[in-house]
Amino acid sequence: MIGPTPEDIERARLAAIVDSSDDAIVSKTLDGVITSWNRAAERMFGYSTAEAVGHHIKLIIPLERHAEEDDVLARIRRGEIVDHFETVRQRKDGARLTISLTVSPIRDATGRIIGASKIARDITDRKRIEAERALLLEEAQAANRAKDDFLAMFGHELRNPLAAIASAAEVVDIARGTDDIRLARDVIRRQVVHLKRLIDDLLDAARVRAGKIVLERRPVNLAEAVQQALSVVRGGVAGHRHVIETQLDDVGVDADPVRLDQIILNILTNAIKYTPAGRAIRVLTFADGDRGVLRVEDEGVGIARETLPRIFGLFVQGEHTLDRAQGGLGIGLTLVRTLVELHGGTVTADSPGPALGSVFTVRLPRIELPSTLEDAPARRPAIRRRVLIVEDNDDVRQMLRILLEHEGHEVFEAVDGTEGVRAASRVRPDLALVDLGLPILDGYEVARFIRRQDYQPQRLVALTGYGQAEDRERALRAGFDDHLVKPVDPDRLAELLQTLR
Repeated sequence: MIGPTPEDIERARLAAIVDSSDDAIVSKTLDGVITSWNRAAERMFGYSTAEAVGHHIKLIIPLERHAEEDDVLARIRRGEIVDHFETVRQRKDGARLTISLTVSPIRDATGRIIGASKIARDITDRKRIEAERALLLEEAQAANRAKDDFLAMFGHELRNPLAAIASAAEVVDIARGTDDIRLARDVIRRQVVHLKRLIDDLLDAARVRAGKIVLERRPVNLAEAVQQALSVVRGGVAGHRHVIETQLDDVGVDADPVRLDQIILNILTNAIKYTPAGRAIRVLTFADGDRGVLRVEDEGVGIARETLPRIFGLFVQGEHTLDRAQGGLGIGLTLVRTLVELHGGTVTADSPGPALGSVFTVRLPRIELPSTLEDAPARRPAIRRRVLIVEDNDDVRQMLRILLEHEGHEVFEAVDGTEGVRAASRVRPDLALVDLGLPILDGYEVARFIRRQDYQPQRLVALTGYGQAEDRERALRAGFDDHLVKPVDPDRLAELLQTLR
């Protein structure tokens, strides 16, 4: 019995390799008729060997790519190799696959080309991952551009009010009369409010993303809230450049008054920012079923259709010019949407297009208003108090001292933590205002030391630039009675003093 020849063994070895390959290995004639079909081809394309062999290779080629096969066969006839050719093929069930093909000529013993051998690798998942990676890269680059644009815009928006404040301070130095001083004072006050709003918007954007905004809801008359916001808007320079028309029907909403004010002011200032001087802005409030509605219509620059779906996105702004007096960080409308949704409401924006104005509509859960709403307590005449200020920033400390002394209070100062602890024991103040970022002993340690003394101030209040809920909680745990965020609101400070016995 004659054993297998070396040629037989080699053919068997090659057949085993082809049969066990993870790649589809197919051979075909120069006319494209399939002559062999391995197991990987069966798995990849869904056709059995019996279904594939004898049929044209176009069995697995989508109709729109048939010309592609004719080109491949023409190249094979010329003796060329088609290497790593990425294309699309179709399974028996109709699903499309992205594959990488290598097609080589098959030659007989004389070197004549008699067919083609094709190796196909399914790269569908790889291409999907590449596409996802490319999309993530594009999104990351867009986010990076948005960040850069935001930082540039933030610098611009900070410089405007700072420039006005710096100029106003110079005017105070050279003022020739009380009118000049009054004008400079009004500029400083107005620009500080603007700066505070910019910083509050920025901090609130961070709180929104961290899910740390908590609402304190109560019945609010939407019309009255709008009137209050309009008084703020009209008090600014830009508020006098527009015709603001109102139609305000009383309607009750269940809302956090502070956050509702933020919603209304952001929408109103947005309308003013994008409406040329002299044109009209219409503000309406009314009831619509179970919803209280705020509608702000302007005759401004409008919003392009492609921008509308993104208008409430973070750092997104519509078209503007270099003379934007009101400025902004592209944060306001994001806050509006988030705050409205936290209230269980909706906000929409619409515009016929550029230069055709825009409409913003807020819908909030409607409630019946009680017969009387709580009025703010009347401010009583100040009683002379002993106040200790522990603050290492000379400007902040001196300005607070002047404010308090102007109200008739007796003020004592300390510039660091250890001096603050000693002063509290010596002065025995009614109210102690303690900065948290003090040298030597920080404000938290100062509070703990003061709480161990025999004499306790009626109110121990933290002063800080950190205004998030956890900052307040940490201050209260350290022994503070209250927590004031810089810049200190004079009315809030007066309210604290009035609560003392």
